[in-house]
Amino acid sequence: MRSVDMPIQETILNTGWEYRWGDSPLTADGVPKWIFPDRSPNGSSESSADWTPIVYPTNPVGRNGQNNIWFRVTLPETDLRDPVFYATSVDLLVEAYLDGERIYRHGEFDENGVGKFAGWPWHMITLPEDFTGKTMYFRVYSDYMEIGFWGEVKVAERVAILKQVIDESAQGILVAGITLLIALMAGAFAVLQGQRRQFLCVCFFSLAAAGLVMGDISAMKLVWNQPLFWNYIGAYAYFLLPVPMYMLLADWLSKASVEVHHFTWLWRFHLAFIVVAAIGSVLGVVGVNQLYPIFDGVFTISVLLLVVSVLFVFHRVSGEKKVLILAYLGFCGVMMLDMAVAHDWVSWMNVPVSSGALLFSLAIIGLSFHHYLMTQRQLAELNSRLEMKVEERTAQFERLAEKERLRSDYLQFLQLKLQAVSDIVLSLENTDTLDSGVHTLGDSIADLCQPLAGLYRIATPTGWKVVQRWGDYRSIPAVGVVMLKDIRLYEGGGCFPFNITDQKGVVRCVATLQVTMTELSDGYIGDGFITLLQRAVERINVVLANIALREELKRLSYEDDLTGLKNRRFLDEVLEHEVAAAERNQQPLSLLMCDIDHFKTFNDSHGHPAGDEALKTIAGLLQKSFRQADIACRLGGEEFVVLMPMASTEECVRRAEQLVAAVSNAEINYEGQVLEGVTLSVGIVSYPAHTKDPDKLLHFADLALYDAKESGRNCIRVA
Repeated sequence: MRSVDMPIQETILNTGWEYRWGDSPLTADGVPKWIFPDRSPNGSSESSADWTPIVYPTNPVGRNGQNNIWFRVTLPETDLRDPVFYATSVDLLVEAYLDGERIYRHGEFDENGVGKFAGWPWHMITLPEDFTGKTMYFRVYSDYMEIGFWGEVKVAERVAILKQVIDESAQGILVAGITLLIALMAGAFAVLQGQRRQFLCVCFFSLAAAGLVMGDISAMKLVWNQPLFWNYIGAYAYFLLPVPMYMLLADWLSKASVEVHHFTWLWRFHLAFIVVAAIGSVLGVVGVNQLYPIFDGVFTISVLLLVVSVLFVFHRVSGEKKVLILAYLGFCGVMMLDMAVAHDWVSWMNVPVSSGALLFSLAIIGLSFHHYLMTQRQLAELNSRLEMKVEERTAQFERLAEKERLRSDYLQFLQLKLQAVSDIVLSLENTDTLDSGVHTLGDSIADLCQPLAGLYRIATPTGWKVVQRWGDYRSIPAVGVVMLKDIRLYEGGGCFPFNITDQKGVVRCVATLQVTMTELSDGYIGDGFITLLQRAVERINVVLANIALREELKRLSYEDDLTGLKNRRFLDEVLEHEVAAAERNQQPLSLLMCDIDHFKTFNDSHGHPAGDEALKTIAGLLQKSFRQADIACRLGGEEFVVLMPMASTEECVRRAEQLVAAVSNAEINYEGQVLEGVTLSVGIVSYPAHTKDPDKLLHFADLALYDAKESGRNCIRVA
């Protein structure tokens, strides 16, 4: 009895289906528009009224010669760990869509929505974890007399479906093995014993029955996923069955002095049908799916002729022949019932054609070998051994299913870790500096590495600092951390450096990760996870290198290459910030603008390299003459600006006087010579002393500087 907390293993989809005849138009990207219920990618609307409810998605009314149809169903609310959508079969080609994407395809559709027959396999479609409540769409094409789904349709666990396939195939495997054994025995007796024609017919029939059974064994898809091949095996074995049946019946009844010419014509006609069908299939004139209705019609007529014929001779034959005739009629009845289910003349059921073929073979063998009791005893022993082998094979399939479950769990584990890597990369890409990136990495590295134990260290000016530790980190072997450049792996773990390479090619290790297996992780994590960590570190190293490069480029974009002062771009950004702060906090903000006097004359006299040396000298004096909070920038040429937050006009003038004096007394050394000095003209403006609008500070400072120039230079003027 199922416990109340056991998860539901399957949900039969026998309600909520809808269909729509025709094929969906495609978007410019080749996506069917009908998979968007009330919205299409080009803006048009697909009305839900175009979909018609149906109890079961097969053979809806109103086909009228159409070969394309769409079905859709809302997936149920159920808790599954490894969910799949399962269908026994689909006539004929199918594509499945979920969340606007194709997640499964059987067969190939051309641009007109048409395709060639690709077999009748069972379908197992992997679903995402968040599938519940979503609408799943199915695009179906069939030029066969049937269209749509056939058999079971449900949502279940992958392991449960695999177990169902194996369980359903066990009987078929057993029957196929037994019928092949019967064929082998009959062939051996045809060579070694008398009644050669009779035993050859039994061998021929058993081989055809084995082919029919093998074509219908679901597990064959797990052995070799070529459904069209198995369908061809099953189809031609199915078409071949009447040939040995009528040959054997003609042989047996001829010994009872019964006219058998019409039976001879029947098996020859069926043999000719197989030859013509095979040639047509090879030439591509007709598909195997189109041959079934033709064969069913031919077989129905031949069965009726058989019934009429045996009714006239039934009272004249012996008991053995009557048993033979009844076995024929019974097996023909099973095949007719299977035909009726296939054509949807009766409700779907699992018709035991393989069991009927086996029983028919056993009946013929029983009649043929009743004089060989010893041989029958040996055959029973062979069947017993075969059953043991089938049980062993079934156990192997069960072990395979368990192995698949473990593999699925491991793949799910790796998928979670890959997602963790993506999350780390995304968070790193949102950081501005290398230092913040290294700390951000430390916040997430433990989740990536668990259940391994680990240590995460970062490089500091004073050495290496452990900032994260998790698990049984005391079991981690000691490793010397000295400018690692390569990953070091050891048994059960490894040491992974996070390296960046600067523009000069120098490798710098900014952090290290060291992990090792413990009792909690040993046996659960293989070398595949260590390899994943190695690739993750390589990927993260690329991101860290990009962060470092961005940080360096940003620094270079804000600095003047010659003087090392901030440039005009930086001034524009920081001035906007400081202006807003001054207005918000009602604090003073002063700005000093200075210009080297007669700098052009200096350049003309000594050359531009000497002028560059003068600029660097004055830049050094600017950095020494002002507070640490003050911001010195080079506007361009020989013009400089100093922004002084929370500084009054008096403080700004005092600093400017120091600067002017320092520049006047400064020596400019160039190529071993002391050049004549230069002087500065300075303009000063303060908020709110000189203007209530801080956005005009640069303008008024420029006016003050102009006033200083006009006043004879080498002086200071306040706006």
